[in-house]
Amino acid sequence: MNFLKLILFAGLIATVCQSVLAEDEKPHAVFVLGTLHYSPELTMPVFAKELERFGFRTSIVRGEGDPEKKTENVLPNIGLLKDADVVIFFSRFLKLPDEEWQVIEEYLKSGKPVLGLRTANHSFKYPKEHPRFAWNDDFGRRVLGSPYIVHQAGETKLEVVPEAMDHPIMSHVTKREWTSPGTLYLAMMEEGCVPLLMGSGKGRARILKKSFGEIRVKEHETAAVAWAWKNEWGGKSFYSSLGHPGDFADEASNRLLLNAICWAADSPLPPKEAKITTWEIERVDKKKKKAPAK
Repeated sequence: MNFLKLILFAGLIATVCQSVLAEDEKPHAVFVLGTLHYSPELTMPVFAKELERFGFRTSIVRGEGDPEKKTENVLPNIGLLKDADVVIFFSRFLKLPDEEWQVIEEYLKSGKPVLGLRTANHSFKYPKEHPRFAWNDDFGRRVLGSPYIVHQAGETKLEVVPEAMDHPIMSHVTKREWTSPGTLYLAMMEEGCVPLLMGSGKGRARILKKSFGEIRVKEHETAAVAWAWKNEWGGKSFYSSLGHPGDFADEASNRLLLNAICWAADSPLPPKEAKITTWEIERVDKKKKKAPAK
C-alpha cells in the first residue's frame, strides 16, 4: 500500500511539474498602465484575461493613485518587463524616476516587441530641462512610429486599408467599416510603417506649432488609426489609437488588437471560428462629480 501511495504521489508531482512547465512556456505579455485617462485600469485587465484564452501569460504593471501626478513609485512593479516577451503600453504624460525609466529603455533596446494603445504615443511629459525631455515626442516617434500631434472631436469613422487585408493583424477581421466612439488622433508615420486601419473625424481648424514643425489641422481629417512597423532597435512595433472603453464592445476592434499582440509575439493568431469576447465598460475618468450636499 505504501509503495502504491508513493507511485501515486510521484505521478501527482510529475503532473504539477508539467503544468508549471507548460505555463512557463507561454509567452508573457505585460501591460503597462500609466494613466487613468480612458480608464485602462478597467479595460486592460479584462482584455488581458481574453488574451490568456489564446495562450498567453499576462501581468499588469500599475501603481497606486494617478500616475500622471507622481514622480516616485509611479510604476513600482515595472521590473516585470525583464521577463516580458511582449509589452503593451497604455500610458500618458509620465515623469518616471531614473530607475523605472531604465527598465523600459533596456526593454526597448533589446529589440523585443512593443505595442501602444491610444495615449501611448504621448507616454511622457518631462520638463524642458530634463535629460529625457526628447522622449516626450520620441517615444511615439522612435518606438511606436508617430509622435502625438492632436486629436479631433467626436467619434471616428473607421475603414480597413484595402492593401492591408492580407496582413496577419487583419486576419479574420470581417468588418471593413465601423465606428469608434473615441476621437481621431492625427498621425505622422515614420518611414516603413504599414497602415492597417484609417479613421476620419471632425474637429476645429487650427495651426499647431510642435517641436517637430508646424502642423495645419483641417476641420475634416483622415489619419491612420492602426499600423505595424519595425522600430530602430529591430523590434516589432504596433500602435493603435483605439482604446476608448467603447471600442471593446466591438468584436472587430478586439480581434484586431488580439491579432496584433499575437503577431508581435510570433504566436498563433486566434482562428477564424474563435469567439472573440466583447464588453460594455463605462468610462469613469470623465464622470461628472456630484455636487456636495448642502
